[in-house]
Amino acid sequence: MPLEGVPLGLVGYGIVALVLVLIIRKKLYVVPTLILTPVLGALIAGFSPEQIGSFAASGLEGIVAITAMFAFAVWYFSLMREYGLFDPLIARVIRGIASRPAMLTVGTVIIGMMTHLDGSGATTMLVTVPAMVPLYDALDVDRKVLAALVGLTAGTMNMVPWGGVVVRGISAIEPATVGNVYNPMLPAHAAGLVTVLGISVYFSRRVRSDTTQLTELDDEELLDDALDGRTPVIDWKWGFNVALTVAVIGALVSGFTSPAMAFMVGVVIALIANNPDYDAQRDVLERYADQVMTYVGILFAAGVLIGVLAESGMITQMANLLVAVIPTSLGGVLPLVVGVIAMPASLLFSPDAFYFGVLPVLAETGTQFGFTEVEMVRAAVVGQMTVGFPISPLTGATFLLIGLAEVELGDHIKFTFPWMWLTSLVILVVAVVTRAVPL
Repeated sequence: MPLEGVPLGLVGYGIVALVLVLIIRKKLYVVPTLILTPVLGALIAGFSPEQIGSFAASGLEGIVAITAMFAFAVWYFSLMREYGLFDPLIARVIRGIASRPAMLTVGTVIIGMMTHLDGSGATTMLVTVPAMVPLYDALDVDRKVLAALVGLTAGTMNMVPWGGVVVRGISAIEPATVGNVYNPMLPAHAAGLVTVLGISVYFSRRVRSDTTQLTELDDEELLDDALDGRTPVIDWKWGFNVALTVAVIGALVSGFTSPAMAFMVGVVIALIANNPDYDAQRDVLERYADQVMTYVGILFAAGVLIGVLAESGMITQMANLLVAVIPTSLGGVLPLVVGVIAMPASLLFSPDAFYFGVLPVLAETGTQFGFTEVEMVRAAVVGQMTVGFPISPLTGATFLLIGLAEVELGDHIKFTFPWMWLTSLVILVVAVVTRAVPL
């Protein structure tokens, strides 16, 4: 007979703890961790292989749609970047900095926003940092400012519904969808982006007004590096891609069709319009297949963990145990508490560990205090591994960022942390005011 009650809840906590340890200490890659750990835990709890298979199947069914959306969103914005959709804006920013050095920091954020539309932190850092480093050095601006602004931009932009960590949050909680999680957070997300721009303006005052040190820089060489050798072109095809992108995002936010279908159709139209040749279509999709499939594998593996915890009843018993130790006064404002501590928690948990291990327990616990699971997801999205992921020592993107900017991890965390927490708190305040996060 399978375990019930408190013992079942304890097994659930054991599964979560093992997931955290294996991922945080990098003892086992996230995909095998998310599959093996719940299977072993369910066997220990007395469930049969047949039952475990049905649990996993249920979990996989719940994340198919969000996985499809993520895969095709990454493909879509990768294609748009390759087709030069963002090139004119990037070129204008880089050329404008030469005559107005104070625009250096604002330009960094603008480029970061454009390059992060594919939801990939690595892309943002690989494009933005190398392009901006010569300008920062020429103006004698501390590279910690560059790392901070790129991290802030990538983190705040990561709230887009196809961003890797938001996808994790939606896939980890069955009732959560793009519509009920992201749409109510739109004002808060906009406030976060405005805050990042405001911070960049603050730092711009520290940039010297003279341009003498920029005369030795070759604008065309900088552009060539930033745009991978492409020449910015504004023609009918560029205008078509702009219109297509607006249509895809409009369909996504409005609910006109499913998010997955919006990006699927967008990819098809983009390929036909920009790469009519069969071989060209195949080559451009294969070029970004590795990036797509890595996260698809993680999400499917997460479906196994989610299914086992939910369908076996473990998650309910885990929440019951947590409710027993949370003071009633604290439980009444649980989403607010989660929102406040979410960004600092980025230093303790990797995205996979938090969203697939911790968030389901918090969401179920929230229901015991009268909050919906979706409200708890929104509270977590405020900071946990969205705004804060580029300073976490548990994410590879952090080390890519500090490596490109040649900044020490400790200096980066110390310098960037207050700005990131400030941004996440602004997002939280607006979310509370707009009632996306209940008070």
